[in-house]
Amino acid sequence: MSKLKNLLVGALALCMTLSVAACGGGSSDGESKNNSTANSGTSTSGGSGKKTDFTLQIFTGGYGADMWKYVIKAFEADHPEYNVVANMSNTVNDNMKDDWKDGNPPDFVFLDGTLEKQAWLENDMLYDFTDWLETATVAGEENVKIKDRMLTEYVHKYTNEEGKTITYGMPLALSSYGMWYDNALFTEKGWTVPANYSELSAWVDKNATAETAALIYPGKYSGYLVQGMILPALAEVGDKFYDRVENALDAEVYTSAEFKAVMNRFADVFGKGKKANSVADCISLDHTTSQMQWLAHKAAFIPNGLWLRKEMAALNAIPEGFEMRYAPSALNVEKQIIVASSVTCAVAKDAKNQKAALEFMRYLYRSDVVQKFAECTDSPSATNVELDKSKVSEVLKYAQEVMSNPAYKHVLHVGSWGGVDTVFNQGVNSIVAGTKTVDQVCNELAAQARKQLNG
Repeated sequence: MSKLKNLLVGALALCMTLSVAACGGGSSDGESKNNSTANSGTSTSGGSGKKTDFTLQIFTGGYGADMWKYVIKAFEADHPEYNVVANMSNTVNDNMKDDWKDGNPPDFVFLDGTLEKQAWLENDMLYDFTDWLETATVAGEENVKIKDRMLTEYVHKYTNEEGKTITYGMPLALSSYGMWYDNALFTEKGWTVPANYSELSAWVDKNATAETAALIYPGKYSGYLVQGMILPALAEVGDKFYDRVENALDAEVYTSAEFKAVMNRFADVFGKGKKANSVADCISLDHTTSQMQWLAHKAAFIPNGLWLRKEMAALNAIPEGFEMRYAPSALNVEKQIIVASSVTCAVAKDAKNQKAALEFMRYLYRSDVVQKFAECTDSPSATNVELDKSKVSEVLKYAQEVMSNPAYKHVLHVGSWGGVDTVFNQGVNSIVAGTKTVDQVCNELAAQARKQLNG
């Protein structure tokens, strides 16, 4: 299979494809593929003739539906000529797979929670925004170009086999994984959040107990652990090394001394045998169960993404007085790393109503829509709009401070892992369970990379 080299412009970003389960909690508009905010089909608009259908594919498992309802309402008010058919649910990406395969894609797609993006890129199915961005303005703010409103370093691009760079993903929000903890608990115990590997190892030895282990994570979705703790440590080695790791550019990188050093640090702290290193049954846990146990102080740290508070708040699961905070991975030797990603949306290249989709995209960068997205999702904005901090959560305000801290190195992660990430996720579980050594896991990663590169 041919391999695409994914790119992001600028010096910040991250984007390993998130599993559907990894996208935490917002509201959902149901499970139906055709769960529309407007009547489907064709209808009349006053005496001007028939409306034109405009279709959207929006995964709500990560960020909910409230923001999308807001922007759709604004769009419909200004464009009565369109009949908005909004397919919104936490299963919509699976439900609409066949539409893409059959040449009947939606006009607009929110690129969250989908495992199909790589196939869409390989088959040239997404619209190229390169020329459009040069002149496109914000809806209702025609004096503001979208490229001047957004953080362009988070625009998603890729280079195809012919060497052409395609701009395919427009950023809405920023995301990042990290080590989450309860600041109230740390204050009560007099604990200091470890900033590097030596401090982390010492913290575990001194403070982890059977009642409050050092770590809990969802073993069923162990990509949380890889992204939240291990990838930042790998990024510390260097940009070229990190690119080789996350893009499976060669097999040898996974058996290199640098890669093994990071994995050995992980095994030293969280591998089987360390006192109270992790909750005993975490290998079998899903994301919700592991988060509930963390909220009950069964563990001090949990690797997770910025949607965590929103997800657990939707379940009314956050105890009174619990102060959610997150910090960069402490597996690093010296420099702490923020690995950040952007959450993006796209337009189908063969959209039946591409004009409406591009017009809808202009609405996403309105100041009020940017504010609404932050309020609804707990996510830092991928724009330069100054948010009204009185309307966003304390967790979001803190997240923005962490992500903008100049003391941290910022890294883009846009990996095209293929099957290597699956082996990686399984491997960390094996290290925690004590069923495989670091060398065994590294050899399996190298074997998968060779298979991918040769296949």
